[in-house]
Amino acid sequence: MATKADIEHHYDVDNDFFALFLDKKYRAYSCGVWKNAADLEQAQEHKLDRLCRYANVQPGHNVIDVGCGWGGLMKRVVEKYPDTHVHGLTLSTQQFEYVKSNPDPRLSVGLSAWQDYSLPERKFDAIISIGAFEHFASFEDHAASRQRDVYRSFFDWCQNISTPDASIGLQTIVINRAPSSVSELRDSRYLLDKVFPGSALPSISDIQAAMVDKYEISAVRRIGLDYARTLSEWNSRLVLHQDNIIKHYGQQLFDHYRTYFDAARRCFETGYIDLYQASLTRVKPLRILSR
Repeated sequence: MATKADIEHHYDVDNDFFALFLDKKYRAYSCGVWKNAADLEQAQEHKLDRLCRYANVQPGHNVIDVGCGWGGLMKRVVEKYPDTHVHGLTLSTQQFEYVKSNPDPRLSVGLSAWQDYSLPERKFDAIISIGAFEHFASFEDHAASRQRDVYRSFFDWCQNISTPDASIGLQTIVINRAPSSVSELRDSRYLLDKVFPGSALPSISDIQAAMVDKYEISAVRRIGLDYARTLSEWNSRLVLHQDNIIKHYGQQLFDHYRTYFDAARRCFETGYIDLYQASLTRVKPLRILSR
């Protein structure tokens, strides 16, 4: 799994830096849903609403956001669903401080990995995780064929902290195949080595195998091309603030993010990697009636 240091390597540049290219309202650092969206802000709101539906969030629910970022999903839940409470988990110190600074009593946050989060006093009625699953297993875990054990542990943990009827709204990047060109190999190595160290992408079969007898997929969307468009929008906003970024953060950081956005966009456009949004519902135990 990506360590706290791995996560902070990427996410703790500076909160104000990310605000320059992410959407203004939710600061969502993941793919938006572009169908019927006029701009990035609307695309991110569509994404958050879909994941809330996939987790079956209802008024009065106690919700957990695993990998909460700057709290955009948390903010959307409490503004849309009355009497809800949302607890976020993050390994980024700057994200933690940002969310913690919000005085809304309906929001709480922990600087913790999911493995280290203790059983809550009140179990959660819904679980949402957007763009965190990719960080759960490392390249070393995959090389040793341990990744499915890691993912099984996560789904076991989800069951332990939630009510029997709780659903999961999951958004994750997946790898579809081996790289088919030197360019794809170069792009993927840059993303793994320079952008998200300590992480490795799951395959769909990895996720399916880890859910056996725990959860089943009740709805799913495949929207990798939406991520390519999101990356293009982030890149345009980054370039718009080029002078400001170079002045405050340096040419190297600006060039790094240009390379990162371009490499990731190409990977989604070629189908080398994809993005799935899924609604996972708990498998009900079979009851065999005797005659």
